[in-house]
Amino acid sequence: MVQTDAGLDWQKDFQHLTPSEFFRKNKQMLGFTGKIRSLTIVFHELITNSFDAAEESGILPDIDIELKRVDKEHYILRHKDNGPGIPEDYVMQVYCSMFAGSKFRNIQSRGQQGLGCSGCVLLSQMTTGKPARVISCYKDGDEIKGVKMKFQMDVKNNTGILMEREDYAGESTGVCIELQFKEVSYSMAEQGAFEYIRRTMIGNPHAKITFRDPTGHKYIFKRAADVVPTLPKEVLPHPKGVSADDLMTMAQNTDKRRYKSMLTASMSRMSNKRVDEIAEMTGIDMNKRPKDMTFPEAEAIVQCFKKMKFMAPPTDGLIPIGSEQIEKGMKQILKPEFVTTITRKPVTYAGGVSFIIEAGLAYGGDSGRIVNEQRKSEIMRFANRVPLTFDAGSCAITEALKSIDWKRYGLKDLDNTPLTLFVNIISTQVPYLSTGKQSVSPEPEIVQEIRQATMKLARQLQKHLRAKRAAKEKEKRSKVFEEYVPVIIEEAAKLGETGVPEYQEVLAKVTKRALAELLGEKVEEEEEEEELDAIIMEELDEHGYAVDEEHSNLNFDEDEDEEDIE
Repeated sequence: MVQTDAGLDWQKDFQHLTPSEFFRKNKQMLGFTGKIRSLTIVFHELITNSFDAAEESGILPDIDIELKRVDKEHYILRHKDNGPGIPEDYVMQVYCSMFAGSKFRNIQSRGQQGLGCSGCVLLSQMTTGKPARVISCYKDGDEIKGVKMKFQMDVKNNTGILMEREDYAGESTGVCIELQFKEVSYSMAEQGAFEYIRRTMIGNPHAKITFRDPTGHKYIFKRAADVVPTLPKEVLPHPKGVSADDLMTMAQNTDKRRYKSMLTASMSRMSNKRVDEIAEMTGIDMNKRPKDMTFPEAEAIVQCFKKMKFMAPPTDGLIPIGSEQIEKGMKQILKPEFVTTITRKPVTYAGGVSFIIEAGLAYGGDSGRIVNEQRKSEIMRFANRVPLTFDAGSCAITEALKSIDWKRYGLKDLDNTPLTLFVNIISTQVPYLSTGKQSVSPEPEIVQEIRQATMKLARQLQKHLRAKRAAKEKEKRSKVFEEYVPVIIEEAAKLGETGVPEYQEVLAKVTKRALAELLGEKVEEEEEEEELDAIIMEELDEHGYAVDEEHSNLNFDEDEDEEDIE
């Protein structure tokens, strides 16, 4: 027995932790901190997994969620989707094994760590001790098979323990999971589960979600688009974005026989000519076996990458939502008075990781959020279509939007403006600040792109606000004519000792702009004003009044003025 002076028994006290054991002790690393946040993260993980599964099968997502309150801070969550289903052999692997899944590729994906569904089962088991119940219907050839299972997670071995199993006759594919949670709370607040669904629908207008809350109220979020998003492609790493350790991993796992073929096959923008340049600069034999690569050689090759110039990484693997789809989503949920969107061109951060920034701005209607019966501005942050509802203060999106001088664009008090700002970052490697995936690292290139996109939208809003103010001014002027022209004509008739003329025709022409707008016609302002002036002058002239056209002042005819004095 080996024992130190401090009393540590190495043979007895030294332990190995499985991923499940580690996250059971550190559930905050999965985002499970706080009662409201924990439930919202559960919604987040289940919805994103359903979306990914459906889209990969070319299916428009249709999700049904029911949340029942059993007791205070005790809920039963039932989540059902119409995806391709999970084959029976993989059900417990998906829901009971940490770091297991299909997302460990250099590809644009909502999830990146294989922790989502298993993390939800772990939280359920930790807070209630209740097993998970899953019904999965999937295709086996031309036949639809179904299975109904009840199981628990074996934290010690990072696997599942099957408790019950029976066949299930399903008519269509999909998965339904039922979990129980305690020490969580449902809220309609900005960071609650309902708000997460609302924001999800803006970033995913092709989806439909039906939600029944604990009060029994049923919300139906209809899809605003009927097109399944194009599937992203796996992207090879760019030379500017790899480290010596990455290169060593490639060398150990490749099936190529030489350094040269490994480099050209494993990285984008790498040609035989480039490999020859690297060989000349480093003196490394590029015909050696990759498995014989040493770490100093990997370091030398990576240093060459930094000195060389490469084309920007390919961007065909990045699939943005698209300006038109974002606009549809914002109109469907926010019903704004004004909306504008933009999708920027792909750029890179950290030298070789491509990303795309999409932004949207909605003003008026249901835009913004209600606080104490007043609408205030809100920021909707997204990464690969997924809402980021927590850790806003440390996020690159928040930093970029707060750094803009909004007064330049006609918004004197941004906080109290009915405004929704939408920003989505698309990338194969979103630089999250933690495993909770709720905030984006403030990389300088990312912050700059967000600023550029948002300022362009702000200029469009500025034009809208100016046009709105101008329209109000025109309406005021029109009302002035409507109010005072009859008075002028009546007083003029009295002075002229004549009957009051019919002036309804005059008023109709005065309000011609308002009538034209109702009919969808456009009247040039200058033509209208000239026509209006001519009408008024004609009417006044008929009753014996002269008009000083240069100064637009009314003057009595000198002769008639003398007669009135007499």
